[in-house]
Amino acid sequence: MSNELSFKNSHNGFINLIYPWFNHMVLFFMKKISSYFNYQYTLLCLSMIALFQTSIALAFDKIENIPLSALGGFETNFTTIKKVNLIEGQKLIGEVNSRTGENYSVSFPFDVQRIRYHVKNGSQINKGDTVATVEGYDVHHFIDEYMSAQQLLEASENHFQTNKLYFENKTIKSSQWVEITKQYFESKLNFEHIQHQMSFLNIDKNEEITLISPEAGIIKITDLSNNRHEGELAFDVIDPEAIQVKVLLPILNTSSLSHLEVSPQCQLNIESLENIADKYHQTLWASPSKTSACDLTLGQVITLIPIQDFKGYKVKKSAVFEFEENNYIAIESGNELDIISINLFGSKEGEYFFTTNSDIENRRGLTTSVSILQGYLLNLGDE
Repeated sequence: MSNELSFKNSHNGFINLIYPWFNHMVLFFMKKISSYFNYQYTLLCLSMIALFQTSIALAFDKIENIPLSALGGFETNFTTIKKVNLIEGQKLIGEVNSRTGENYSVSFPFDVQRIRYHVKNGSQINKGDTVATVEGYDVHHFIDEYMSAQQLLEASENHFQTNKLYFENKTIKSSQWVEITKQYFESKLNFEHIQHQMSFLNIDKNEEITLISPEAGIIKITDLSNNRHEGELAFDVIDPEAIQVKVLLPILNTSSLSHLEVSPQCQLNIESLENIADKYHQTLWASPSKTSACDLTLGQVITLIPIQDFKGYKVKKSAVFEFEENNYIAIESGNELDIISINLFGSKEGEYFFTTNSDIENRRGLTTSVSILQGYLLNLGDE
């Protein structure tokens, strides 16, 4: 018995000797991390340290159950321990935007000296709606170019059809037929190009030209200046279903992310996560869930709360106490208190989120006279 007691005391002495050194190194490591990384990375490192501390804590002898009578008749109130599957992360900033390639762009078919928009930027429009009236020196030139291209195509097609019979009858050379075919298809491609541009235009009898919308959606005008050049963007039409929230998220937080929350009435589901990182961050795209009532405006910057997957518990802060540099809660067990070691992960509105190796779901934790219990344990340690 004395040898066993001697070994136990020696074991605890070694732990008591090394544990302060370990915590000193943890504090030093945390300070170094905090100087290089933001809160998100520090939180992850704290989580890793907490998990590592669990193995250290197991080296201590488990604290034996404490009889309720040891509290000396002080008031004992308990709260039910609840299991938690989700936990809130640090707030993020998101931008309401559309992904590249999911917009329909309309460009100016010629140089413009004056443009007058008839719709408000960001408004909903229908297919064929008039968006703007354009004026410029090249307007009539463009109309003439269109008419010339149409006439040239008609002449080239007639020439092509006529010589096609000659070629089939072998009355013209192959080289001549190749040249005729080339001219015809060049004329056809040129006319189709101008015709495509004309599909965005409406020309009245006075030759006033207006730009029209090729699709229904939300109009986005990026430049309201008058002097515009051929090929420059006139406006974009964005499908409302393509509008999402763009978020730059720390890489270390992406694996456990469940969803994002704008408000209790507005939750965002994760649509995609880009595989290219910007140093320590990745771009994430999210859209409102079907049951959410989100009032999002294109270009709006919003605050988001990331909701992380979490396997643990929550309890009132008053239930948690520290003993020998570890965190504990006292669980009701008949006429005794079962002292359970825990690892804290965060807090919200008077509650701690924590993990433990014990299954304590729906069990009751002590919330009053906790300092009395803590003092009782300290006195036991002195003995």
